[in-house]
Amino acid sequence: MRGLQRLPKPQILINKEKIWLTKFLASGKKRPDSNKYAHHSIKTQLNSMSFNKCFYCETKLKGKRQEVDHHIEVAVDDTLSFEWDNLYQSCDNCNNKIPHSIISIYDTLNPCSNSDEEIMEHLTFDDELIVPKNNSPLGLITIQKYRLDTEILDTRRLKSLKKFHKLIVEIQKNQINENRDYLTGDEINAIHRFKSIDHSFSLMFNVIIEKYGL
Repeated sequence: MRGLQRLPKPQILINKEKIWLTKFLASGKKRPDSNKYAHHSIKTQLNSMSFNKCFYCETKLKGKRQEVDHHIEVAVDDTLSFEWDNLYQSCDNCNNKIPHSIISIYDTLNPCSNSDEEIMEHLTFDDELIVPKNNSPLGLITIQKYRLDTEILDTRRLKSLKKFHKLIVEIQKNQINENRDYLTGDEINAIHRFKSIDHSFSLMFNVIIEKYGL
C-alpha cells in the first residue's frame, strides 16, 4: 500500500452519476450495475492514479483480473455506489476484503487518505511476508481487512523478490570482475527502481532497500 492522490472525477461520472444513482435506488436491486461504476473511462482514471496497481496490495494488474471496489460497501451506504471518492481499484484478492460489519474501513489505513510516511509507520515486511511494524494494531487490522497476508500475495511478492535478488547477484558479479567495492550510478538507479511508486510492491522494496542500506 502506498499513499495515492485522487485524480479528477471522470467526465462520465460528472454526466451520469446522479442519473445512475436515482435509477439504482429506485430499482430495489441490491447491487449497482458494474458496467456503470466500472465503466472503461473510470477504470482508466483509477489505473492512472495507482500506476496500474491494486490500491491495497500493489499487485500490477496488467494481465490480471482487476476490479473496481466500493471502499465503503454498497450494503453499508448505497448512496455512494457511483461516488468517485468511493471507487478504488483492486485485485481479486483485495476486493474480497473482510466485510465492514466485521472490520470497519474507518479502523484501517487508507491509501487515499494516509501518506506514505503514515503507512510506513504501521506496515513493514519480513522478506515477502507483510507484518505490522512494531506490532502496530492499525497495521495488523489493515492486513486483516484487505487480506494482505494471503498465500497468493506472498507468492506474487516472492516472485518480484526473486527478480530483485537476480539483479543484486549480477551487480555483485560485476563488482568482483571489476575489482571494486562500490555501486555505480547505474547500479544504484537499477536497485532504486524497485522502490519507485510505479513498481509492483514498492513499499516492500522501500523496506528492503532501507534495511540493507542500498
